[in-house]
Amino acid sequence: MSAKKVYGFLTQAFIFAVIMLVSNMIAAIVPIPIPASVVGLVLLFLLLCLKVIKLEQVETLGTSLTSLIGFLFVPSGISVMNSLGVMQQYGLQIVLVILLATIILLGATGLFSQLILSLSGKHKTEADMKTKTVQNQQNNKELVHH
Repeated sequence: MSAKKVYGFLTQAFIFAVIMLVSNMIAAIVPIPIPASVVGLVLLFLLLCLKVIKLEQVETLGTSLTSLIGFLFVPSGISVMNSLGVMQQYGLQIVLVILLATIILLGATGLFSQLILSLSGKHKTEADMKTKTVQNQQNNKELVHH
């Protein structure tokens, strides 16, 4: 492995480690029980959107971790297997809660998407109207000069 690849890997690992550290601190401070991993995902997303971190700075390690995601879920599957008693006792309630939460999430996502599209449509319509107004004013000036 070349020194450049090692440096790039270590840099990306350091970025992820800092984000994990900060997200753990935020999760410990915030009174709402949000997992640090979720805080970390949101934090990474915000840093990428704000262009504090460039995608190239985390893409290689992120892709590598994504390819291992099946392996990373093995401990979760094992813990579910260890909790079969709970699953037998509350299985129906758990399935109903999952279905209800999925339906609510899909509905909220759809409504939010419609809101965003309608807002962007209004802005686009306003921009089109301004453009047409400017064009009409220019056409009127040309007609007056002729």
